[in-house]
Amino acid sequence: MSEVWFILLEGFDLFEAGAASHAFDLANRIGYAAQRPATYAVRFFTNGVGPVRSNGEVALNAQPLPDELADRVDRVILVGDDKATEVLQHPSVAQLELMAWLARQGSRIGQLASIGEAAFVMTHSAFGEQRHAPSERPDVSASTSGIDLALRMIAVDVGHSAAMQVAMQFLPVPERFGAPFRFRSNLRGGACSDERVLSLNRWIASHLRQRLTNDQLAQRLTMTERTFSRFYLRATGITPARAVECIRLEHACQAVETTLMSFKEIAQRSGFSSEEVMRRTFVRVVKMPPSLYRQQFYGRV
Repeated sequence: MSEVWFILLEGFDLFEAGAASHAFDLANRIGYAAQRPATYAVRFFTNGVGPVRSNGEVALNAQPLPDELADRVDRVILVGDDKATEVLQHPSVAQLELMAWLARQGSRIGQLASIGEAAFVMTHSAFGEQRHAPSERPDVSASTSGIDLALRMIAVDVGHSAAMQVAMQFLPVPERFGAPFRFRSNLRGGACSDERVLSLNRWIASHLRQRLTNDQLAQRLTMTERTFSRFYLRATGITPARAVECIRLEHACQAVETTLMSFKEIAQRSGFSSEEVMRRTFVRVVKMPPSLYRQQFYGRV
């Protein structure tokens, strides 16, 4: 299993970090559907103590980095923001400490990648000059897109076909319009070519207020529950329960984007058992609460 460590800098780009980590998670699910063991073990770190705050003002819990690496880590991905000038001219004590840590651990890191200009400056400062022997330097790369970076890594590890499957089934599918982005599950469109699955997903979307169980969904396709669960996982890369959650979330996101309905009413109309359950789903999948998601479209409401 390949170890992938995300090191989150203060003010890191939440969208790009979430997209990259979700791609690795999807690669594992696709492997599981093909009866292969998980490829990636993803972990999140910070060189500080306690939660680290993103550019969206969302604080995420991350582990503190160990003083030294006991074993080799296949990939380390440094995620920052676009404030490279501050790092170049006035690096903080924490940033200097992290650059020193990277330089010390170079021989134990297989690939060191950066997302965002600030992260690029730090990796370049640690390894950009020829101060290290080849055996002490990791393979260094950079990207402005978390999903592009993850797909390149997945293609190298498990093949181009698997990377394309991740790209096709990527949840959420971001649609950038300046600052805002929109969550779309893609389950009623291009996530699968099997018309039985697409028809079922459309039916789910029109019956969100119902209690949608695996047994009920299996009956609609005249399958046993066990056969249906395997069939759906192979076709989409996710479980039926996860699909129902994503379709509910897509409905909720569209309501948040286009209306000023209360979050309680949106939760009810989307089929969530409570507003709090919907909020937790937003934070886990979209990486921000409904209130912050709405601010992208309406400002502070």
